[in-house]
Amino acid sequence: MRPESPAGVLPLGKVRVLNPTVPCPTGAATGANCEEITVSCTGLPPLTATLGVALPTAPLIGTIILHAGGPGTKFLDSGFPATYLADGFNVVQIAWASDWAGATGRGVKSAACRPATVFDYVFKVVQGSSPSIGFCGQGASGGGAALGYSLAYYGLFDEFDYVVIAAGPSVSKMDYGCDPPLYTGPPRNLCPLLTDAPFAYSAGDASKVNTWEGTTTCGTSNPPPRDIITWERDSVVSPDGNYTYPQTAMSWFFCVRQPVNESTGQGSFLIDQVMPKNFPPDVNCYNDGCQGEGVWQNKDAFNATVNEMLMQCQANH
Repeated sequence: MRPESPAGVLPLGKVRVLNPTVPCPTGAATGANCEEITVSCTGLPPLTATLGVALPTAPLIGTIILHAGGPGTKFLDSGFPATYLADGFNVVQIAWASDWAGATGRGVKSAACRPATVFDYVFKVVQGSSPSIGFCGQGASGGGAALGYSLAYYGLFDEFDYVVIAAGPSVSKMDYGCDPPLYTGPPRNLCPLLTDAPFAYSAGDASKVNTWEGTTTCGTSNPPPRDIITWERDSVVSPDGNYTYPQTAMSWFFCVRQPVNESTGQGSFLIDQVMPKNFPPDVNCYNDGCQGEGVWQNKDAFNATVNEMLMQCQANH
């Protein structure tokens, strides 16, 4: 743990290396060394993960952490590791042994201590805490949520120079997702291609939120105030989060080919809240060559993400 945490910043946990060399999962960057680690945060059961680190042969220009969506139990690939490695970035990938957000009902914000702790570990161990080269993160869906919580609650805006989020985060406003009538604002204008983005949870996603948050009424009519307060408090966007990042740039990428899910509208709530270095943040929408949350199936989206990373992943601190 940090011996002291700044006011309003949640404490990080600890990383312990269990095995310095283990087989890498599918999708690892060529030449990566993979290690097994365990992450411990106060009040949560320890969770193991595989961390892959690949170092470039080209001149080093920065470090990029890739975090996959859903439970985060696979390496994020989609062609990015090889491309970033060739460009001169350290490439770090993480795969959890089980859902990183599963915290025996303690809530996703508390569970986000796990990825935030790993991000900080990578900054210190792989990056060497150096502010002279870029330190950047890229996450899809649940991976974007891990990054969003890390910036808003765990103080990692002091480390990340650039963050890319795809498809979400779908936990930006869990209170609205669980009880849509709570939202009384205008249609969620995500981008010109999607001016009425949905944000209400499906039955399956409502069930996940209930598991994470220790509630039972997400997705039902007239949930009790105590549950609404819980969802609001634990969302990426809540009254006690910090959303001003003058030294951290941010970009979003979405597939808006119909049908779209709630990750679009949910993501719009965080987009409207943050004030990054490149305010307003970049929002990129694509409606062909992709499906669901798989925006990087679109070659133009992939290429735009790589180009943005090359331009934005530079020392800003």
